[in-house]
Amino acid sequence: MDAPPAEGRARVVIESITPNVDHGRFAAKRIVGDRVEVEADCFADGHDALACVLRARREDARAWQETPMQPLGNDRWQGSFEVIALGRYRYTVVAWPDRYLTWRRELERRDDPADILLALKVGADLLTDAARRAAGEDRTRLEAAARRLAGSRDAARPSRSSTLSPRASAAARGRDARTRWRSCFAWHRRPRPH
Repeated sequence: MDAPPAEGRARVVIESITPNVDHGRFAAKRIVGDRVEVEADCFADGHDALACVLRARREDARAWQETPMQPLGNDRWQGSFEVIALGRYRYTVVAWPDRYLTWRRELERRDDPADILLALKVGADLLTDAARRAAGEDRTRLEAAARRLAGSRDAARPSRSSTLSPRASAAARGRDARTRWRSCFAWHRRPRPH
C-alpha cells in the first residue's frame, strides 16, 4: 500500500481485495484463458462519488492494462482481466474521489435556476482544470465544454447535462492527488489436460 500523504490524510480506503491468498503472502492461481475476477471494498470520506479501476500486467511487462471497476453495492467493486500467457501477473486496485462525477450528480439534483447557474460555473472551473492536465484533442474538447458552461445564461438549456464524449469525460474525471492503491499478484500455469 502507498504511504499516506504528507499531511496524514487519506480520503480513500481500499481493503478486502480478492482473490488474495494469506493477505498477499502467496499468489492466487489461475490457468491460461481464465478471467481473474477481482473485487475490493473501496470507500471515501464524505459524499463524493468514487472512481475505481483495476490495473493488471504480466510481471515482466512495463505497461499496465487498465479497466474500470463496477460498483456492486455496499462499497464493493468488481473488475476482471484475462490471463493470456503463462507467468506471474500483478494487479492493482486504484480508487480516487471523482470530482467531475460528483459535480454531475449534484447538478442533476438542483432545481433552483440560480443554483443551477452557479453549479454550471463550478463545472466550468472543473473542466478548465481538467483541460490543463489534458493534451491534444481532449484538451480542446474540455476547453470548449468549459466555455459553454461558463457562458450559460439559461438554467434549462441542454448545456445543463454537459454532455461530453466518453474520451473527454474520462479526461475530466482525472485522478485526485490523493489517489490510493493496493497491489496483489497471481501466478498462472498451463491449462489442465482434459
